[in-house]
Amino acid sequence: MKMRSSALSGAVLAFGASLVLATAAHASTVLPLGAAANFAVLYEGTGGHNLGVTNDTITGNVGVGGTGAVQFNGPGAINGVLDFSAANTGQFHNTNGSNIGPTSVTYSAPVVATALSDIASLSSGVTGGANVAFTNAGETINESSGVLETVLGVNVRVFNVTAYSANNASVLTIVGDGSGAPVVFDFGFNSNVNLGGSVVFSGSGLTSGDQVLWNFQTTGKNISLTNNGETFRGVILAPSDAISLSNTNLYGRVLGGGSSDMQIVSGANVYAPVAPPGVPEPAAWALMLAGFGGIGAVARAKRRRIAAA
Repeated sequence: MKMRSSALSGAVLAFGASLVLATAAHASTVLPLGAAANFAVLYEGTGGHNLGVTNDTITGNVGVGGTGAVQFNGPGAINGVLDFSAANTGQFHNTNGSNIGPTSVTYSAPVVATALSDIASLSSGVTGGANVAFTNAGETINESSGVLETVLGVNVRVFNVTAYSANNASVLTIVGDGSGAPVVFDFGFNSNVNLGGSVVFSGSGLTSGDQVLWNFQTTGKNISLTNNGETFRGVILAPSDAISLSNTNLYGRVLGGGSSDMQIVSGANVYAPVAPPGVPEPAAWALMLAGFGGIGAVARAKRRRIAAA
């Protein structure tokens, strides 16, 4: 009886350990966004320029840096909080009585400056990559074809975009290789870019917009997304460029905006990603480990009772 109880305890603990390790091995990884992960829209706001929100829905928080202002012209919805890094000088303008949200407005919020610093580090931390060109015909890209780089402690697959001409009818299919590593499209050419078409995932390991980065390291260019209401996935990051979105459904984030106005207008809906299902929250890890520990404790207590008898 004693041997059987001991074997049971060992088997339970071994099963628990193997389950934890298996979960970790198959967990998807998201981009190292730092504090920017708090926001669906993060605007540089340099020079007192405006973030315009008109006739669209933002699901997630909005952060505005510098002395930037928000023109919430509506009708629309901000389903989250609105944080300004600057003190209150009347920079929030809600001009439509039909607007919904934000849930709260905070001024002098230090998280905004931290988030802007984090995205600058992320954008500049990407180098090189496997060359790829986007055309009107659409593309199928295998995640494993990207160059493996470590950016801010996270392994990513990087592609260097040499040309971009995708239109509203084109489809980009990103085939996951099961690793769950984020995919980065780094735009190295010095030109305006009109993002278009739709983005879909296939294969395994890619489940969240926080696993794809559209990274622009240019300055003073115009980066736009309009695709006739199709679904676009990923984080659009352009710290030093002007950004505009219209008539699109972005499952991801838009971060940057430089010293120009940022426009999210005409049915441009932004939906901040949730954590991929393969990534347990810290509390979940703790609960899982505590549960296995409890099972082991029960088995050991039973073994002691049997030994005493």
